[in-house]
Amino acid sequence: MDFVLEYWSQIFVVLGAFAAAVKMNSVVHILRRDLDILATDIKRRDTYVETVKIRAEVDQINKNISSLWDQMNKLKDK
Repeated sequence: MDFVLEYWSQIFVVLGAFAAAVKMNSVVHILRRDLDILATDIKRRDTYVETVKIRAEVDQINKNISSLWDQMNKLKDK
């Protein structure tokens, strides 16, 4: 009992530091999970953006091909 009475402040600091470490570990774990979710969402969004860009390019190429065929048909008709 004398040990506790003599070193109560050091015991309190050690217990407080342990509690803070456990809390920080929990917060870091939650933040890491949120970061992983955000990274997955960003990858999904980037994939969608790339798909939209590629689709726009394909549509433009199809229009160019159609216009070339139209020009070719006009030249044949002359």
